[in-house]
Amino acid sequence: MKKDNKKVNRPALGGLITGLFNGLLGAGGGMIAIPFLSKSIEPKKAHATCVAVILPMCISSALSYISSGAVSISDAAPYIAWGLIGAVFGTILLRKLSNDTIKRIFSLFMLWAAARLIFR
Repeated sequence: MKKDNKKVNRPALGGLITGLFNGLLGAGGGMIAIPFLSKSIEPKKAHATCVAVILPMCISSALSYISSGAVSISDAAPYIAWGLIGAVFGTILLRKLSNDTIKRIFSLFMLWAAARLIFR
């Protein structure tokens, strides 16, 4: 049996593009990962999986930026602390919302982010 090359290459392509955008734009890689993941798994699972996929990329990028002196830990510390608190609440909320609601929230966030970039 011949394997479908598109399905075999989708994770590689998705991972490569996500990593590229994550390193270039910060956690913006999540905006790339979610559509790739949503092709094969339900929205809630795609969003949760995205966090697991993005975490190693974020750590790698952060260490690179810190070691080069581009990032100061003291500047980042308040965002890390409050971000962790927000992540806990976001995880709880994700479990309670329907897949359709998650898709709508993500879509609105993507539109808001695009508008901010275009009209900034």
